[in-house]
Amino acid sequence: MKLPIVYSLMALFLFSSCKEDTKVREMEILKAKKEKELVFNAIDKAWNFPARNLTPESQIIATSWNEWRLFNNELQQKPASTINAYKVKTKSLVQKADVLEGSIPTRLNKPKFKSRLAALITKLKALNMFLNIDRIPEKRVIAMVTDLNLEVNAINDQIEEIVRRSHIPLEDGEAIMIKNIGGKTDETSPVPETELPTQGVKSFEEIK
Repeated sequence: MKLPIVYSLMALFLFSSCKEDTKVREMEILKAKKEKELVFNAIDKAWNFPARNLTPESQIIATSWNEWRLFNNELQQKPASTINAYKVKTKSLVQKADVLEGSIPTRLNKPKFKSRLAALITKLKALNMFLNIDRIPEKRVIAMVTDLNLEVNAINDQIEEIVRRSHIPLEDGEAIMIKNIGGKTDETSPVPETELPTQGVKSFEEIK
């Protein structure tokens, strides 16, 4: 076989190979684009965080907590373009959520409330992570959006519960009992008889 023919066949082979590789890449790009469109449509359908109607006192607390108010405003603004818009959205939400734990109002600063807030932040960061991988797991992302909605409602429920409990009057002696929990003792409380010193005290029979 003459060299020109060999070169021609090699060039034809390389051309066909490159053309095939280009076609495969285009198909992969198209497939990835369709997958992202499906994920976007699913998230767009699930992303629903309506404003919660709270009692007047609870509403004042929630509104006065500036960091929580900003977080909710960001949450309720729904993206309307592509999956990338949701990536930007979740990144912004994570940034706003990171300052919530350090800004809890004194009235809400209870262990149960802090635990619920930590759960919300953890799930939000997980959602942000899954939205930023190459193959977005649609079902897991949708489940996380649903869980995020539940956590936001749970925090609002906690605010309502704290306000409700603050209006329940304490029973007689309950304030002292609460103060004594944790080792603190009410200094005005009388010393129990069982704790009075007995050494050196004569009995009634000895006095007689």
